[in-house]
This record gives sequence, C-alpha cells and structure tokens, in this order.
Amino acid sequence: MSGVAITIYLLNSGPQARPAKRAPNAILVEVQKLYSETQQTVVSGMGEIIAAREVELKPQVSGEIINISKEFQPGGYFNAEEEILSIDQSDYKLILQQLESDVAKAESDLDMEMGNQRISEREYTLLGEEVSDEEKNLILRKPQLEKLQAALNNAHAKVDQARINLQRTRVKAPFNGVVVEKMVDKGAKIGESTTLAKIVGTDHFWLRLSLPIDQLQWLTIPNDNTDNGALVNIYPQGTASPEISRKGKVVRLMAALEEQGRMAQILVRIDDPLCLEEENRDKPKLLLGSYVRAEIAGITLDSGYKIDRANLHDNNTVWLMDEDGRLDIRQVEVIYKERDRVIVKSGIEDGESLVVSALSSPIVGTPLRLNDKSPITNNQMANEDTTVQKGKSRQNHAE
Repeated sequence: MSGVAITIYLLNSGPQARPAKRAPNAILVEVQKLYSETQQTVVSGMGEIIAAREVELKPQVSGEIINISKEFQPGGYFNAEEEILSIDQSDYKLILQQLESDVAKAESDLDMEMGNQRISEREYTLLGEEVSDEEKNLILRKPQLEKLQAALNNAHAKVDQARINLQRTRVKAPFNGVVVEKMVDKGAKIGESTTLAKIVGTDHFWLRLSLPIDQLQWLTIPNDNTDNGALVNIYPQGTASPEISRKGKVVRLMAALEEQGRMAQILVRIDDPLCLEEENRDKPKLLLGSYVRAEIAGITLDSGYKIDRANLHDNNTVWLMDEDGRLDIRQVEVIYKERDRVIVKSGIEDGESLVVSALSSPIVGTPLRLNDKSPITNNQMANEDTTVQKGKSRQNHAE
C-alpha cells in the first residue's frame, strides 16, 4: 500500500506542461505616406441649368405673315439680327408713299413762304416806320414761317416712323438664340400683342447651384461685373470624368434661399452651353432643365493633409502605423470636408504612415506589416487616389 501511495504522490507532484502564449500575428496592411501641402478646397453642389436670356418675341406692327425662316421651329437657331419671319409690307409701303408726298407738299409750301418772307422784308424796309417787335414779326410773317417749318418737321417725322414700321415687318432675332416654343405660322394675322415664339439666348446659360450656407465662406463670389468669380467644373448627369466636364464661373450670389431646402443659391455662367462653337463640339451639351453636379474651386489653404473620407473614422480619428510597426489610433483636427476627401489641419506629423486597409477590430498596439506588393505612396490626393484596396471595402472601426 505504501508503494502505491508513493507512486500517486510522485505523479501528482511532478512538473506539468503548460501551453506557451503565442505572439499575435501581424496584420497585413497598405499605408500611405502623409505630408503637409498647400491644399485647394473644393465645394460640391447640385443644381439646374436655366436660361440666362429669354424673351417672348412679339411683333411691333400688325399684318399677315407671308414668309418664315426654315429655322423657325422648336430647336431652330438664329444669329442676332437674322430674319425670323416677315409680315405683308403692302400697306406700309403705301403709307410711306403718302407721307413722302406730304413731305414734298410741306417743302413746297415752305419755299413759297420763303418768297413771301423776302417780299415782306422789302416792303418793311420801304415803309421806314418804327414799329414794336410784335408788329415787326407780323409784318415779316414770322408766325407763318414757323407754322410751315413745324409742318415740314412733322411730315418728316411721320415719314421716319413709316420707314421704321416698314422695317419692322421683318421680324429679327434680338440675340443669338434658339427657338424653345413656336406659336404662329405662315398665313397667320398677327397684332402687336401676339406672341410669336419663345427664344432663349445661346451665348451662355446659368447654373443655379444650391449649397449649404456655411460653404459660402470658402468661395470667391464677385459682387460687381468683374470676371473674378471662382472656377467651376460641371458634370452632366451620369458622368464624373474631368475629360467630359464643362467649365463655368461663379457670377452672383442670389438674394433668396432655396424654398424647400433653405440652402444658398449661386449663379454660375456657362459659355456656349449647347456646343455651337467649333472648340466645344466634342464636349457634352448642357440642356435647359438638366440637373447637374458641380465642383467649385474654393479658397486655397496654406497647409494641410488631404485624405479619403473613408480613412477618417469615428470621432475624427485616423489609423497610423508607428515606427515600431504597430497600430496607433490618433484623433485629428479636420479643417474642411469635401464630398470624397477631408483636409486635416493637425494631429499628424510629416512622413507618418496612414493605414488605408480595412481592419475588422482595430486595437491600439496591434502589430502590422506592410504589403510588399503595394509600395508606400506619397500624398498626392489633390490629383488622384494613390492607394489600392484589394478585395475589401473600407469600413469604420468598431468601438
């Protein structure tokens, strides 16, 4: 029995094997080197293309339309002073001829009166009497002369008006424009209150852009007729590439807020929106009523770090890889937020490595190792993305 007891004691009091703690595996990540640089802010917004010049074309004389241009239809283009339609001139030519006859008669009457003036002046000289100024004017027939001169001037004015009315029978485009709506056709009898068409100017359109009020501080908005407004890139619906964008310039801040969203509204001028000029033929057309996205070049900041918004996590924190290859979660000061990127003012030092890979459970001190196939990149966010994400979408870290 004593032997059994000794055996059991030896078995229980002998050294026991314990599992060794394993060092955590380093997580494979991609990083981006950060350097403070001059940063261009960009303000994004959505807006509608509207007409800058629009008129309801009406005639200035009445009559029957006897001829119309082949371009006088919706979508037809006219240059300034190009004839759109013409009205029957017969009555206006007859009126002009009659009034020109009245001018000839008035000139003849004036010539005869000038003869009478000379006769009256000789008679007054031969009379040799002293008379008052009023009597002298009557003797020399001054009132008759003034009456006939006024009649001649009136006759000339009527002729001038008749010529103007004759010219107005040819209705011309008031500016370079496109027909949006056509209301009359050949053979119609029209008056001065008749609307012929609705025409929109084609030299430039406006983009009425809606922005949050707090974004206005980042923009250069002129308050006069100078051409120093902020530059704008305009992207038509379904496009996002700079190669197919249009250029514009901020011209005005509208006085009223948007009714529904209570947002500020600015006007952006877009030259040749319908691409009628040769240099714009290969660019996308911006049609009236189009809803487009725009990016406005804002104020330039002297320094800052620009990073993707996807790399800014909860409570304005970023993930950094420290010199020992471990994860550091750092809170930063964000000075400006764009649609896809943010500009960080402080909280980062030049040359630090931003972790751009997705981490399911980020914990300070977690060992990291670089993906050798993806080199550490410089911070060139102003022009293009410089990091490559393989197979995973970026996500915020769990708290």
